[in-house]
Amino acid sequence: MYIHNIDPEFLKLGPITIRYYGLLFGTGIFSAYFIARKFFRLKNHPDAMLDKLLIYLIVGLVLGAHFVHLAFYEPRAFIDNPIRIIQVGSGLASHGGFLGAVLGLFIFYKKYKIDFWEYADMLAVGGSIVGPFIRLGNFLNSEIYGRVTDSPLGIIFQRRGETLPRHPSQLYEMAIGIVIFLILYFFYNKYYNRVKNGMMIYSFVILYFTTRFFIEYVKEYQVLNSAFPFTMGQLLSAPLVLLGFFMFFKKDYFHLKKNEA
Repeated sequence: MYIHNIDPEFLKLGPITIRYYGLLFGTGIFSAYFIARKFFRLKNHPDAMLDKLLIYLIVGLVLGAHFVHLAFYEPRAFIDNPIRIIQVGSGLASHGGFLGAVLGLFIFYKKYKIDFWEYADMLAVGGSIVGPFIRLGNFLNSEIYGRVTDSPLGIIFQRRGETLPRHPSQLYEMAIGIVIFLILYFFYNKYYNRVKNGMMIYSFVILYFTTRFFIEYVKEYQVLNSAFPFTMGQLLSAPLVLLGFFMFFKKDYFHLKKNEA
């Protein structure tokens, strides 16, 4: 049985502390940038537009992840501990991160009059790599782990005071995230000139939030009592999955555009 007790601090330089989570988060963002840049160039969009867009996406992602976390996972914090409102780096929800990034893209679209859905597709492919890095960071932080299990995959998160093995759900999500990224990347890399605008962003929504819904069955309840049939993560994922499937049928994303002569 593996006992997990890794120090989440990667390096200390005097008063400055570099944590694995922050390092991995940053690596994920920059990886997403370079992947998206490849498709921007393939579709003849200038790098300068992506450079300008990056700040909108990062701010939207972080603020969205923070405030959705507070709203759904720490709602009492607004009254009991208002300082949490400005503690942006503490508590991030992936659902909010996704919605915040979309909002950032929408604000950018209103300002620069870009093709919203074409940009969304390129960013969805590149951005899908961020999740696996974040989940590895969660694992190294010994946070958001799974329920108690007798599975041989169980891990004891000693740093959190756990004495029983639990599902390393962060690693499950990391592995699933890598598979989702590979599916989106290789498909878009091959058919980027035949994909209907919006197809990749909704493909990401379906793949990520469907798997997120099911992985919640091995994750520890974070907010709702175990007597409730669903976790908060499942309640937040379900509407996005339904939206994804609805748009797939409405826009007929099951068929690619015909090759242009």
